[in-house]
Amino acid sequence: MKQFVPDNTIFVWDEKKDYKPNIRKSILKGYKGNRTNDPAPHQNNEVIKSILYTMGINSIFPRELEADDIVAYICREHDGDKVIISVDRDFLQLVSAECTMYDPIRKRFFEERNFEKQTGFVDVEQWFTAKCLTGDKSDNVPGIPGFGKASVKRYFEDPGYMLDEKQREIFKRNVDIFCLDKYESLPEEANYYKEQLEVKVEPCYKAFLEYCREYSFKRILDKKEDWHNLFFMKSLYNKLNDIAS
Repeated sequence: MKQFVPDNTIFVWDEKKDYKPNIRKSILKGYKGNRTNDPAPHQNNEVIKSILYTMGINSIFPRELEADDIVAYICREHDGDKVIISVDRDFLQLVSAECTMYDPIRKRFFEERNFEKQTGFVDVEQWFTAKCLTGDKSDNVPGIPGFGKASVKRYFEDPGYMLDEKQREIFKRNVDIFCLDKYESLPEEANYYKEQLEVKVEPCYKAFLEYCREYSFKRILDKKEDWHNLFFMKSLYNKLNDIAS
């Protein structure tokens, strides 16, 4: 927040409050079947949500789809500049003139103007095509057998390169899995996102500070004035925005 000072901040979760089976598993049974069921990484989720609410940050959740689809909905259905903060490279397909992706670990920006330099692909479409050809091991989605960097390069450089029938089936399946526009054919899902996005969360600096003390967030406690000013400016912006609307 301090780096970007946004007009609005949204935290998106893969957790499902209103559960429905993941639609992508009907396309590929083993989708994300390699993920661990270890609950340890999620043991502090409720605390994190509470802290976010004290900061005036809304948390929203999917039903049939995933967090990625919510981010896609926000980026494509809402005007204005957006910044996706994530290490998940699946979001590269959302990079556009109005949407930037920022990797906080590597401290790298992915923008339309530097896309080729950062990814090695001339544009989003080429990057997405390569992903569908090669698959994604982290999601347990196999690509076309034998397709690696050399095959992808040959595919793009040779205008006469043709996939055989079996290869086209795999490619089309992967397009169906990886694309983030599924909410367009699921109006109930899209409306669910819309309803959650309309919920306004009022920031509470005192409650936030109590959490900081409880969990020894020393870097924040040492700069309380910075955070107080940030809360004040966000609160003022929200009030002015309400008046204007």
